[in-house]
Amino acid sequence: SSSCSFLVACGHAAIKMGKQGYDKRVALANALNNSGVAKAPPPKKEVAQPQPSAGKGQGKRKKDQPEETPQKTKKEIEEEQRKLIQDNERQRVQFYQNEAAKKIQAKQGAESSVTYVEDKDTRKPKAVSDISDYWKADLGILPFTPDDNVGLADALDDVDPQDRLEFLQMFDEKLQRLLRLRFHVFWSQFIYDEKVRRCLDSYLRFGLRTHDLPDGEQAHADMMNGQDLVAVEEQKVARDISRRVLATFVRLSRPQESPSDFISDGKFAQVIYEHSIFDVPKLIDICAIYGDSNRITVTKIVHSVFMLQPLYKDDFSSVVQHMLSGLHQCCEPLQQSASGGSTSSGSGKKSPDLSVEDCLAFLPDILSCFIAIFCFFPEDLVEQLLSGRLDVPASASDALAEADGGVAPIPLADLMVLLHDALTAVQQRSGVESSAEHNSTVMLLSRLLGLVLGFRMAPKRGASAFEELLEWLRSQADRSTLLLDLGKHGLESAAMEWLASGLVDDAQLDYLEQLCGPVLPAGERRRGRRAAAPVAAKGSGGASGVAAGSGGATSSSSKPLGADASANDKAKIREVREVVGTEYGDGYIMQCLLHYGGSVPAVVGAIFDGSLPPQIKALPLHLSMIEAVNALSAAAQKPESSSLSAEDKKRVLGQAVRLAEVPNDADGAGDDDVYDDDVDDSVPLPRGFSVGAANESASEDDAGEDGEVDSDDGDGDPRWRGGGGGKGGFKGGKGKGRGSKGPVQGQTIQARRKEENKARVANHNRRDGAMRKMMKGMV
Repeated sequence: SSSCSFLVACGHAAIKMGKQGYDKRVALANALNNSGVAKAPPPKKEVAQPQPSAGKGQGKRKKDQPEETPQKTKKEIEEEQRKLIQDNERQRVQFYQNEAAKKIQAKQGAESSVTYVEDKDTRKPKAVSDISDYWKADLGILPFTPDDNVGLADALDDVDPQDRLEFLQMFDEKLQRLLRLRFHVFWSQFIYDEKVRRCLDSYLRFGLRTHDLPDGEQAHADMMNGQDLVAVEEQKVARDISRRVLATFVRLSRPQESPSDFISDGKFAQVIYEHSIFDVPKLIDICAIYGDSNRITVTKIVHSVFMLQPLYKDDFSSVVQHMLSGLHQCCEPLQQSASGGSTSSGSGKKSPDLSVEDCLAFLPDILSCFIAIFCFFPEDLVEQLLSGRLDVPASASDALAEADGGVAPIPLADLMVLLHDALTAVQQRSGVESSAEHNSTVMLLSRLLGLVLGFRMAPKRGASAFEELLEWLRSQADRSTLLLDLGKHGLESAAMEWLASGLVDDAQLDYLEQLCGPVLPAGERRRGRRAAAPVAAKGSGGASGVAAGSGGATSSSSKPLGADASANDKAKIREVREVVGTEYGDGYIMQCLLHYGGSVPAVVGAIFDGSLPPQIKALPLHLSMIEAVNALSAAAQKPESSSLSAEDKKRVLGQAVRLAEVPNDADGAGDDDVYDDDVDDSVPLPRGFSVGAANESASEDDAGEDGEVDSDDGDGDPRWRGGGGGKGGFKGGKGKGRGSKGPVQGQTIQARRKEENKARVANHNRRDGAMRKMMKGMV
């Protein structure tokens, strides 16, 4: 009980002392103490406490509290955010730049390459194919209509010029936007946007041709006098539209714009054919609209399309028949009107559906299409056009009276003659003066007739083709108006080609102009003669190109071919290089022009078609004019070692005759039993036959390997004794293996005698051999 009271007392004391004064060890020691005297607690052992790790525990936090950084201001936070955004934007731009650089280095076609763009939803880069509808944009471009043409003589009254000007400006703006597109975006727009294709088709269909436009100077003067500002602006915008439409087709005709922006040839051919970006009617329209003012550009477009997509040549056959049928339908009403009315009902023929006015309106467009084919299409297609079947009523011409069924095929040239007669008759029957439309139609008809004749009777078919041309013109002598129109509008290009070829003389050209009137412009004949002189030299030399200089160039020519090319030749070379490319040198193009008579279309067509002659193909493509001149100069100055002039040959033959008349050696005269391996000099020997060489080798062969010779000569013959024989009294030449030591072992006496004396007896054979070498021009 005392212990319990003691513990209670201790607990009360501890409570009084507070929590800090309470110690469990003291309470335990006092509880175990039986003496009743309180004991002090045992000394507390010092135990090392582990140090708290950094960042852990309360102590660390308390320690770090004084080192807290001050809070960032709003401005600093915004600056950090701005820098972060700039860094992300810089990384994004750098990514796209790196991908673009990789794309350029890869040099893949647009059909297989991709472009990275930012996804609108995730804002992350994604790869999009370069040829895809993703790039298509709604341009809002509208088709071109006939009312939108500017410059028509018979302008429509219901068309507001201001509204038309606004449409043309909008049309021009859309074309500019279209041309500014990148390569793959441009192609994607045309592939996947039918409205754009239909817009260009409408312009080719309704755009004005050259024959539709009035005289440019006169129209401009009328507008300036009238001070019609709207009309002046319309003309300016219309010219810009025409230029941009042509630029669009030029871009569509090229599968490559740079080393990294291109479409493979196979894909290009597939795209333009499947999506009808080009077809034969469109190519004809392009030639008809732009051919006269942009000949080089149009030639590039046409030949590029036909070369890269040969299927268009297969489509041309069906187009040809449609064109010939349309020409026939347009000619029939005119022929019937010229003959005095429609076809009689008893013949069973229906009256034509078209009136004479309709035919006169449609005929210029049809003729311009035929002219476009002759001027710009490949020659094999022109041949196909001329070989097409064209049926006309047999009553239209006396030459067709025996045709079966009332119709017969007629050449295109003869149809042009009948059409010219019909136009002349209709004009005379009207009783009025020739209008501008009539004169334009006659000019187109005469031009087409001249192209047909020039193609069939060109210099490439030989000199006889010019006689065929004169014969055809003589057969039309009763049609003086036709011949005059033909000479004025149709035969100039054919005559220039013949003049440049050098195959005709002035008398033939004078006779041509007697039949057709003045054909060549003033001064062209003299300039053409200068260009034709090298061609004639080339033909006489039997070679073409630089190789012709060795045979065709003479020493009297102070300047070789191409050393002083005329301005006309330089212009033609420049035109050809603009079409075929600058990788062809000036000298190479000049050789092509000389071969094809100075015809630029013929040279361009031959280069694109690969039909150049072998002697020109052998020349280097980069041949410059200077290199060609140097080659010709070197060939002209090279000594003629392999050939002799006529005088030299005559002198050599005379010397040979004199040598043949020299009498035989007196020592051998009358000796029938003397060994003689000579032949009869009276028998003519073939050129290049060396008697001395043949006999010398034969004598060596007769000796054999061991020196044995079969001979019937006697041993006692004084002529075979050694002594003062030989030239100059000296002994003959040494025998085989012999010197001054006597006979060789194994050699017979006869062989030794022959070796000792053969130089004395057979020396005349060497003389004859030398003479024959001189006859061959080798000495």
